[in-house]
Amino acid sequence: MFYFMYGDTPLLLKYEELVKKIKKDNPGIPAKIYDASQGEEENFLESISINSMFSPKELIVLKRAEKLKKLEKFLKIIEDYDLTQKEVVVVYEEELNDFGKANNEVEKKVLAVAEKIGKLIVGRKASEKKGLHFFIEKELGISEYESERLTEILGDDFFKVKNEVEKIKNFLDGRNFVLETVLPILTISEEYNIKRLMEEFLVTDNQIKLLDYLKKTKEHMLFLYLLSEELLMALKLNNLKAIGELTENISYNNFKGNVYENIKKYFKNSRGYMREYPIFLKLKYIGLYKEEFLLEKIEELLNLEYAIKIGNLEEEIAVEKLIIGFKK
Repeated sequence: MFYFMYGDTPLLLKYEELVKKIKKDNPGIPAKIYDASQGEEENFLESISINSMFSPKELIVLKRAEKLKKLEKFLKIIEDYDLTQKEVVVVYEEELNDFGKANNEVEKKVLAVAEKIGKLIVGRKASEKKGLHFFIEKELGISEYESERLTEILGDDFFKVKNEVEKIKNFLDGRNFVLETVLPILTISEEYNIKRLMEEFLVTDNQIKLLDYLKKTKEHMLFLYLLSEELLMALKLNNLKAIGELTENISYNNFKGNVYENIKKYFKNSRGYMREYPIFLKLKYIGLYKEEFLLEKIEELLNLEYAIKIGNLEEEIAVEKLIIGFKK
């Protein structure tokens, strides 16, 4: 069987799952791993070209296929070989830029050739968050709700989540999962920490903790980005309440049913529809601020971010002034 794997952050997890399955289905299967970045593609081709009726089934992997200059031609060579006695895996890693776009996205003609040979397996961050939730649920034996809460805390970096899940399993040692029990051992994401302090600030006007944390981490631009998202979410939720689509006093089970199904069209981004749980957590913002105030602050944030980027304002001072004068 031939597998062509491609994608970005979740790709390693996908690769490990595939190799684990192949080894489970073929106990004792020998494995050969080659790396195209080390010029080992010819050795890889030699391995898959050799067939003997006496040789056992083999797992043969080529990593870093993105380093090959003529990948389409390379795959056409593989197409001519008899792979019936082999499990062949070619891995193509896409590198993301600062905007989350792949600098070296695999070409469609390459995928077309690969699909003729065998099976395509994609692992991209933009489409794999649901898969991450499923991985956590399966590994820890927890509900979808608990998985979403855990992801909110850890972030959606697949490598980090995988390591944290292993840490949790070792810590629990067979005991049932309780988030509050495992919380002290978790490596909480920077984004989650800022979100938590920002939410506390928006609800209670507690400035001290937020200011201290930003002073320590210097994540002022991340804070501005997250605050913009939060205010836009509050504005959207207020509008949905105003037209009778939503109320703040609703259980999670009711919300994720018909209620969210009716309003999810308002929560679609480039990755598809947002998950129910993160939105449910924001219902506390309904009625907290008036529409005029939210629009004013969103415009202020846009102007502030632009002024910082062109060098007219120093980010730490500008953000501190924003926080201190936020509700005045």
